[in-house]
Amino acid sequence: MPSPQSSLGPIGRTLAGWLLLTLAAQGAEAPHRSPVALSLSTDGSRLLTANQTSGSVSLVDPRAGEVLHELATGDKPAGVAFSADATRAAVTHWYGYDLVRLDIKDDRLAIGGRVEVGPEPRGVVVSPDGKTAYVAVGVANEVVRVDLDAMKVTGRVAVGREPRSLALTPDGSRLIAANSRGRTLSFIDPATFQVVNMAETEGDNQRQLAIDSRGEYAYVVHMKNRGFATTRNSIDQGWVLGQRLTRVKLTGDETFESLALDPQGEALGDVHGVAITRDGSTVAVSAGGTHEVVILGDARTLPYRTGGSRDLIPGSLLREKGRVRRIPLGGRPTELAFAPDGPTLYAANYLSDSVQVIDAATGTLTKTIALGGPSEPGLARRGEMLFHDAKRSFNQWYSCNTCHSDGHTNGLDYDTLNDGSQDLSTAHLRSRKKAPTLRGVASTGPWTWHGWQTSLEDATIESFTKSMQGKAPTDEEVKALVAYLGTLDHPKNPNLAPDGSLTESARRGEDIYRSPKAACNTCHGGANLTDGKVHLTGLEEPGDAYRGYNPPSLKGAYDKAPYLHDGRSETLRDALKGPHSPEEVTGLGELTEQELDDLIAYVKSL
Repeated sequence: MPSPQSSLGPIGRTLAGWLLLTLAAQGAEAPHRSPVALSLSTDGSRLLTANQTSGSVSLVDPRAGEVLHELATGDKPAGVAFSADATRAAVTHWYGYDLVRLDIKDDRLAIGGRVEVGPEPRGVVVSPDGKTAYVAVGVANEVVRVDLDAMKVTGRVAVGREPRSLALTPDGSRLIAANSRGRTLSFIDPATFQVVNMAETEGDNQRQLAIDSRGEYAYVVHMKNRGFATTRNSIDQGWVLGQRLTRVKLTGDETFESLALDPQGEALGDVHGVAITRDGSTVAVSAGGTHEVVILGDARTLPYRTGGSRDLIPGSLLREKGRVRRIPLGGRPTELAFAPDGPTLYAANYLSDSVQVIDAATGTLTKTIALGGPSEPGLARRGEMLFHDAKRSFNQWYSCNTCHSDGHTNGLDYDTLNDGSQDLSTAHLRSRKKAPTLRGVASTGPWTWHGWQTSLEDATIESFTKSMQGKAPTDEEVKALVAYLGTLDHPKNPNLAPDGSLTESARRGEDIYRSPKAACNTCHGGANLTDGKVHLTGLEEPGDAYRGYNPPSLKGAYDKAPYLHDGRSETLRDALKGPHSPEEVTGLGELTEQELDDLIAYVKSL
């Protein structure tokens, strides 16, 4: 692989590039690449990977199994896409909030321009003529259009909650966005840049989106939250959660059809990638939590169910020899792409720092293309592996990452039994709790919504043995997981000015936040915006085993919807006007609408 010094000019303009250069100069091991996304050129001769932890993009010759060039591009690359002629590409930066155009010549990458697009962009596609990029900007709930020649944003359109993956129909007439926390697909007309339809999917944690070569169906993989308590029986029946493949017809009625993917006793975990052969005969799905790719043959006759699916994979599929093949890959396979020849499948593998080549016809892993990285994983990386390992749960149904997606939250609520009770409608108990973000978790104890857990180490053991109903981790595994949790940080706050200052409204809101009437800082104060104590808030349930609630940190509150311990408030306004209003908490009076607006502006700035 070429040395980082070979691109000193463009690399030197980024922090990631500086790190690569410094490590190379010191003779130190290079960082993990952690490819989270990939793009295959139209002719299948070149492949790009977005390497999240090294802040770089790799250009790969997949047939030769060789990395041709690597270029540092920005903070946490998350999506990458070729133009049709493979002379340029676009890469988005999850924590960098920007898009970079890559110019490609003689198998070399060069930065052709950079433009800010909004908070936490991920998925990206390029128009057939190579002049326009479309970006899924997750926190803004928007798809953004970028002119790749002028390198400027030319349009924004509101879609569903947290768009993450995008796909264009082959003729470029429809752009589809998979809204990760919205359970919907948004259909956009690129000509008018307007949403023309929304399709329900019942899909939680929606990940890669793909469209077949005929432009007939859009496919997306996702989780389905079924809502039962995490008892072993409920887990294994698929009543807690399960993995799904859903397709939506793009012509006429856009009713969704779903297929459960989990066999009882040996489920899939954290489906992430999906790809379809050009002839439509084969569908491939990656399951990062169970470290595998699943090949589904005779794809046009798969037994989808309109408007939903069963909880377990249909037995008829399992009884047909070769219809469902599970190919172990190790690591954490994420995005997928089929080569033009059909059987050859490429998988980005985040935890193995590689691209893997699979023969879908024989169901075998034929090649692993190393992208670079340390010879052995460090303590935090081993913790990251545990965090993403669904095999640590009962019959491998889910991982820590399933609910705390990318170390954050998927916004869903669960009955994990760790609050000492079970959600039983006959007893009028509400023990379901929202999965909290894990950003900054190492410094915001005590833990759990009731604050009864005073050791983060013990909390990890509780999660493995009760929430996941798996075996207890070893002491070394606990250390590794806690080390990984300590790396989870907040991205920059998009509600602040570039210099970090507050808006005028937020400055007024800060006074209200600290006023006797609101007194938010009483519980949400200090450096971590939580006081580490348990308080009676008026939200208690009659059957709570633990009394009172642990105030969560308000850092990053702008992206923690829904709000309160059980997610009962969809927005900050709902929470601050309703069950957690200053009037309810302090009893010292109701805020005016202007005061409420200002308080919300300040809370969003934290």
